[in-house]
Amino acid sequence: MGLDLRDVLKDRLIVHPRLAAQSEVAAANTGARIAAELPPLVPFGEATYVGGDWILDWDHRLPSKNAILRLSAYYTEERRAAAEAARAERMAEIKRDDLFPEFDVPDLAGMPADEAYEAEIELGGAPARLRLVSEWRREIDPVAAERAVAIVRASPSFRDVQSQAAFRPPGLGDLEAAEWSPPCESGHARWGIDVWYLMTYNGMVGEGRAFLVDGREPVVVRERDFQFRAG
Repeated sequence: MGLDLRDVLKDRLIVHPRLAAQSEVAAANTGARIAAELPPLVPFGEATYVGGDWILDWDHRLPSKNAILRLSAYYTEERRAAAEAARAERMAEIKRDDLFPEFDVPDLAGMPADEAYEAEIELGGAPARLRLVSEWRREIDPVAAERAVAIVRASPSFRDVQSQAAFRPPGLGDLEAAEWSPPCESGHARWGIDVWYLMTYNGMVGEGRAFLVDGREPVVVRERDFQFRAG
């Protein structure tokens, strides 16, 4: 069995200095309490986790009302060492700038990671659903993308959507393999590919239907509506 990153959180939660300075905030947000609210994390593909760092990051407000829970997950010791060095450099920058409470200081976003996740958290409350923020989530191999689109096109659920979209403008394009979806976001047991079908777009806001294709089995395991804002 691989490493459970929630155990790492129980043992070690890195807290931004501006949150740590607010003693009531630090006391209400222990790693063990937050870990109990999170689903298990599954590494991408054939990778295994060798470690991870959990950070409770500052909301740039005093007193703080919310925070960002960040996870940097590592597949190799080299990536973990790079993250440790980058975090030490950022902490030094924070310490250098932290002269007065009214001065802003950097947060701890953008640390090196093989998988990077974020969740908003109300201080003392449960974190929102973790979301994958790694840039590679939209980098899908053409063969995998073509397979996912073909599976959606052949599904009864997509045919139902097509039958209800008789007046869909033709310029909206075809099905698109848009992004990888981890289990902690989708609730599915395995990673999958989200395939998007745009239904409307007014130049600013687009809306459509997303189909989650299982990463191993040729099935659509979930559907949802989606919306995005251009720019």
